[in-house]
Amino acid sequence: MTNTPETDASRPTGPESWRELAPSVLPTTAARPAFRTIDVHTHLSVPASSALAKPFLRPELEPRSLYSSPETLAYNAAYRASDRQTGQFEDAEVRLADMDRQGIDMQVLSVPPTEYFYWLDEEHALKASRLQHERFAEVVAAHPDRFTAVANLPMGHPALAVEVMRQAKEEFGWHGFEMSADVVGRDLDDPRYDVVWEAAAELGMTAIMHPQGFTHGERFTDYYLVNVMCMPLASTLATTRMILGGVWRRHPDFTMVVVHGGGYLPFYSARTDHAYRVRPELRHHIDRLPSEYLAGLYFDTNVFDPAMVAHLVERFGADHVLLGTDYPFDMGTTDPLGFLEGVGLSEGDRELVLGGNAARLLRIPSA
Repeated sequence: MTNTPETDASRPTGPESWRELAPSVLPTTAARPAFRTIDVHTHLSVPASSALAKPFLRPELEPRSLYSSPETLAYNAAYRASDRQTGQFEDAEVRLADMDRQGIDMQVLSVPPTEYFYWLDEEHALKASRLQHERFAEVVAAHPDRFTAVANLPMGHPALAVEVMRQAKEEFGWHGFEMSADVVGRDLDDPRYDVVWEAAAELGMTAIMHPQGFTHGERFTDYYLVNVMCMPLASTLATTRMILGGVWRRHPDFTMVVVHGGGYLPFYSARTDHAYRVRPELRHHIDRLPSEYLAGLYFDTNVFDPAMVAHLVERFGADHVLLGTDYPFDMGTTDPLGFLEGVGLSEGDRELVLGGNAARLLRIPSA
């Protein structure tokens, strides 16, 4: 008897059936804790900024779309156009209802990676960023106990990025910014970005690294590998280059959270340490093991396996791990409290991971 492949009849065949695959936010299976829970990894879309940027977009500027298969592009378009997704991405009231189901007290708002717009000229990059920040400020002002935000900086123009960072802190009271794992293909260990890391350390602004995609994704178009593998791969490469490029040797007080559990590096950094011991190429900009710099970074919990969260806590400490869901993307954690119950955290560690660390890093006032 031979095995037969799955029949086409058992697979999703069009947009309507594809939507049936989308995860739903259901009431959490966990008990609500007595302390405040903060989701550090969520995305709020600002359509006005997308409309401003659209005339300047070229396909090669967005690797996640460029290296997506026709099936992925069709699915994403249909899924994103659904009423549920549109509401989750844009409507604060829809988000609040989902947060209540999840047991999340506060979300940290950031733009979706598709709305970084690093390829815009200075004038339009500043306008797009301003539109995003004003929308975030509007949502935070309406629900100050449920939302805070981090800035989107025009990283294509480092000096302007510093100005926008200062403004985000002084005008809106935010203490962080989101950034991609590259800037239109330019790596973050490039010295031109030192002014950004220096300003972030000076201002006490925490960076949240969230990749937009992988810039050389020719081999990742099928099977949604452009997201499944390329997101953590992009973070792994960017973080490794920043470490080996001496970013934290030059700016030891620069604080960064890497979403998706830090990519692959926290789970395989020993190979980089070994290379540092035996190869000269890794020794140009740092004077100690790469893992020693890695130990100063922070990581979220959106990894889908409680054992991986347990590894992060054991390796880096509960004070370096933050609850993150990637809401409202379908590659997110829909029941974060229930998921984290499987980690077996002590009550003290649980309080740090579920909200204490985010409040400390982003200077979120007490409830």
